[in-house]
Amino acid sequence: MKHIFRATGENYGEAVKWLDGELAKTKATEEERLTAQLLFEECFTRMEGACASSEEFTAELCVRQRWGGVSFRLSSKGEAFNPLETVKRLRDDESEEDVGLVLLLAYKDRVSYARKDGNNVIFVKVRAPGGKQTGMVFASLALGVLCGLSMKACLNEAAVRWIDAMIFGSMQEMFMNALLMMVAPMVFFAVLSGITGISDAEDVGRIGGKLVGVSLVKLLATTVIGIAAGVVFFPHASPELLASVPAGGTAAEFSLRDTIVGVIPKSLLTPFVGGNILQVLFLACFFGVMINRAGDRALPAKEAIEFLNRLCMDMINVVVRFIPLLVFASMAHLMISTGLDALFPLGKVLLGAVAGLALVFLVCAAFAAAFGGASILPFLRQLAGFAPVPFALNSSNACLPQTIAFCAEKLGVNRKLAMFTLPVGIQFNMNSTGFYIAIVAVLMARTCGIALDADTLLSMFVSLLIVSFTLPGCPGAVLIGLSSVFAAVGIPMGAVTVFLCIDPVVSMISTTGNVMSNITSTLIAGKPQQESRP
Repeated sequence: MKHIFRATGENYGEAVKWLDGELAKTKATEEERLTAQLLFEECFTRMEGACASSEEFTAELCVRQRWGGVSFRLSSKGEAFNPLETVKRLRDDESEEDVGLVLLLAYKDRVSYARKDGNNVIFVKVRAPGGKQTGMVFASLALGVLCGLSMKACLNEAAVRWIDAMIFGSMQEMFMNALLMMVAPMVFFAVLSGITGISDAEDVGRIGGKLVGVSLVKLLATTVIGIAAGVVFFPHASPELLASVPAGGTAAEFSLRDTIVGVIPKSLLTPFVGGNILQVLFLACFFGVMINRAGDRALPAKEAIEFLNRLCMDMINVVVRFIPLLVFASMAHLMISTGLDALFPLGKVLLGAVAGLALVFLVCAAFAAAFGGASILPFLRQLAGFAPVPFALNSSNACLPQTIAFCAEKLGVNRKLAMFTLPVGIQFNMNSTGFYIAIVAVLMARTCGIALDADTLLSMFVSLLIVSFTLPGCPGAVLIGLSSVFAAVGIPMGAVTVFLCIDPVVSMISTTGNVMSNITSTLIAGKPQQESRP
């Protein structure tokens, strides 16, 4: 989307209203729109002041929406003038007399200047793009297929194998090492932060307890449905996928008794060194309960936990930036190893994820009707109308402002209540992600020759249930969940790389289902308070 308004000193007020209206169409939050107006006012005033004749000054205001991001551009002809240079002088002189300069300094990361064709151009980011990497992933997907097939057709087998092992294989191995390096600390601090934060939710009393209870029951239902769907969708193994599993790390014989006994580690370092996720979860729960019991004495520890949790998320964000490159390498490796034959089972996995999204919608509607007093069809229509927002942003956290507004304006939930329940509920409503992990775990268990007996299915169910509400709310969380469940069931960890090429698409689908589930839990938890809607 790209709209233009020609602003002058005389119609400045109209320009501000136009900017606010255009940003409202992009579903920008009230805070984002207010900040954009202030930055526009400051930049416009300085550009007009630098013009020789303010009466002849005209600036072109352009609003753009691309890949989920929103920005505006302000450009005008005249002598070169960069208003951000004064920001640098402010920072050097440590003077804060000019409020406008303080504003530009506070948002300097959002504002940039360029000189183009005799125009002074200022770019202001209102909201960071959320789908740029998704476009890169789709491009990498196509290039990977083309590269792999072209190499098989044009190069001799020895050259193809060398490139595959030295380049594509090395890229996959380095990425998996970086991901596995972060799995244990990420899960540990995410769970620990969640548990120490749950004490705040419990202070709210019945609302917090109802939110968590409904979310867990709903998660249990979708987990059972996911395992059953996996058994139905994938009645047979897909040996063509084994050809692309990195060498090393065979499936260990599974024992439910050893798994239960082994939950308690022999030392504090064992879970992190060995990558035993169940032991990591045990330590996180144990430490979390003990920290909560410490009361006010644990405040410094809680602050440290929150810092380390955010640090781990920042680190995993750096790792997942390389996903487009890994998608290219994984798809090229897949084409070299199996050719187009592997696309069929992966296509079935994608169809399974879509079917899972539909089932999550139905489960949400059933819960909303049974416990929230909603009518099934109208509720489904409301969810379907909002679904494109989380699908495009591909992040439950990124679309949180829009989700809060949807619950308050469309469902009648008290806005203050929604501001509490939705952030807390993100952690307990990974229903669509859990469904996807379930069907993939069943597929790879069959493919790796692991019998789906009672012990295996029970272990899969328990690990899925735990992993589903302890996944970090960040990109790459699905891969972390797959790694954890694969380890619990005995599937080779390297099998995660098979699904790297479709992970970004799956992530968009899963995010949509997770947000819909979170909305449903908020509706049910806030039912008694709906009459107090502001």
